[in-house]
Amino acid sequence: MRIGYVLKMFPRLSETFILNEVLELEKQGVRLQIFSMKRPADSVTHAQAGLVRSPIIYLPERIQLAPWRVLRSLTHVLFKHRRSCWHALRNLARRARLDRDLSSFQSFCQACCLIREMRGVRHLHAHYASVPAKLALTVQRLTGISYSITTHAKDIFQDNPFGSAKLHDRLCRARFVVANSRFSADHISAGLSGRGNIQTIYNGLNLEDFPFRKTRPSEPVILSVGRLVEKKGFNVLIRACQILKERRVKFTCELVGTGRLSDAIKSQIRQGGLGEWVKMIGPLPQEVLRTHYDRASVFTLPCITAADGDRDILPNVIKEAMAIGVPVVTTRLDGIEELVEDGVCGLLAPPGDAVALADALERLLADPALARNLAAAGRAVIEQRFDRRGNFAQLKTLLLDACQPAAVELAEAARTEMICL
Repeated sequence: MRIGYVLKMFPRLSETFILNEVLELEKQGVRLQIFSMKRPADSVTHAQAGLVRSPIIYLPERIQLAPWRVLRSLTHVLFKHRRSCWHALRNLARRARLDRDLSSFQSFCQACCLIREMRGVRHLHAHYASVPAKLALTVQRLTGISYSITTHAKDIFQDNPFGSAKLHDRLCRARFVVANSRFSADHISAGLSGRGNIQTIYNGLNLEDFPFRKTRPSEPVILSVGRLVEKKGFNVLIRACQILKERRVKFTCELVGTGRLSDAIKSQIRQGGLGEWVKMIGPLPQEVLRTHYDRASVFTLPCITAADGDRDILPNVIKEAMAIGVPVVTTRLDGIEELVEDGVCGLLAPPGDAVALADALERLLADPALARNLAAAGRAVIEQRFDRRGNFAQLKTLLLDACQPAAVELAEAARTEMICL
């Protein structure tokens, strides 16, 4: 009995939370089959990705790249699920005539390949309520196999997604929907007007990979890690570094990551004359990143809400820093405040406020006793609420329950009803 994991791309450097989940479920004895809609595109990979034991099937990204595989899969689905397949093809043809868009047919072909290559999968679990969940729903409509979804941030916040009836359909038809914070769970519940089976499960860390450090670094290093995108607030961090420089605070800031705002941030660093103070490191695998955590005096991630609504909820890098014992400075946003309590296990600044961010960074650099107290409290928070063993044990229970015969029969009945409409 296998659980099928539907992912847009696996492995992916910026999605350690998914890698952690897969590794922990495997450790707890869950048999997985991973279906990735795209092949990895990162130039850097985490060493832990090599520990994944589950078979990974890469679905064809374009029909013309694997025509015989697609044809065999279409034939298989048409033979095994004739009624639902013809129903889906008629809908696709009607949509293609109206919208002149063949992208849905590409998704349908990926679904057929997944169905043909499932190898005993009894339930699908999709990460993100966007394209992966769409694929899982297509498979459910064709075969009756149930699915569930883990939501993250951009899929439920960016560009007012709950205005889409399609998102409502994906979430409400799912056997359960995982939110990675109480804030996200409330947001989803409100967006669905109370419908759907919403479960809150925090993304967790393997604490053995992040041992609490014994000594405080001697050099004043500020570390920040993340994709170079608007919601991370790196432009605010550069302005805060400019303020620290003007105050003659001794520091070096290391910025680890890559993204579409890389050129803009480099330009901001040049214009501020910060070349000696701010170093752009580029993307790093986790085993190398840990050495940067070890020698950081402060970790910061000044998250903001982007113009399109996208935002961070509980960034893994903040949890990693807290686990290792690096005192953190971040921003006062719903979700993040479920992790960091101001003055107790970290410091919080208002989003977008470079002066307040600089004040908090300077305070920690100047006060070793405060830094030690916040670091110890931060580690305790991670041990209590973000250990992946307990958190993903909850997910394991939900996934295995979805594989039980009664659940499978219920999903099949729902599919038959949908086809008849």
